[in-house]
Amino acid sequence: MDLSRDIEEYDLIFLDLETTGLDVVTGDSICEIGALKVRKREVIDEFHTLVNPQKSMPPEAFRIHKISDQDLKDAPAFEKIADKLISFLKGSVIFAYNVEFDMGFVDQHLKKINYPPLDTPAVDILSMARDALYLPKYDLATTSRFFNIESRGNFHRALDDAYVAYRIFFRLLEIFKEKRLNRLAEFISLYGFNNDIFRSQENSKVDFFKAAIDAKMNIKIKCFLPKGGAEEKQIRPLRIFQENRHFYLLYQGADNNPSRARLNRIFDIAGTGEFSD
Repeated sequence: MDLSRDIEEYDLIFLDLETTGLDVVTGDSICEIGALKVRKREVIDEFHTLVNPQKSMPPEAFRIHKISDQDLKDAPAFEKIADKLISFLKGSVIFAYNVEFDMGFVDQHLKKINYPPLDTPAVDILSMARDALYLPKYDLATTSRFFNIESRGNFHRALDDAYVAYRIFFRLLEIFKEKRLNRLAEFISLYGFNNDIFRSQENSKVDFFKAAIDAKMNIKIKCFLPKGGAEEKQIRPLRIFQENRHFYLLYQGADNNPSRARLNRIFDIAGTGEFSD
């Protein structure tokens, strides 16, 4: 998929799951999937199903979403709806409020039935909210109240939460457009799920900067500051290093002082010629 276009030129899917718990690796399972497909800001299709988790619903999970064993006894197992879900998601960009959670559950469930992980761009709305807003907390309900967005049903039900996430995203998008961000590649870089698409984009930047450092090139970049916006600058790249999961660039700016920036916050990279020592 070409990631260079304006984000509103793609079909966008807003995905939400309800589960039996918080840890898919230790055995928690999906019990409901809700997704809205949006084109030009309008909902054009939706996907919704309960999913039999093939285990009893823990009381603490039931207290949150109120989905009972009785509700799920005739629901299909994940393997029965996997192909339909993949078909619905194909060719779109996925958004979720805490995308690592939702995509992690989906990919783990696909792995259990010997399917490959989803090969699609995915963006985290929660991280967008944290960068754009000043709130006491950033759960879905608090952020929706900030924007005066009402649920069309109940919080903690998949399709209803997907709808709220969809409404929140477009309110946030207006803020980010004011900060001069609008292309899908920028949102993947800043808030993308850590899959092959995200890593490929990140690795391309690493390779470029390593080559630029070796060639002693000056670089023109656009760098995003969450509470400020995007700004263009000329830099002299000095070193690439990694802390935890993030790459950082150490560079020298116009003031000749060393600075650093997280690599996923750098866009529109172009070499401008050699520099002299």
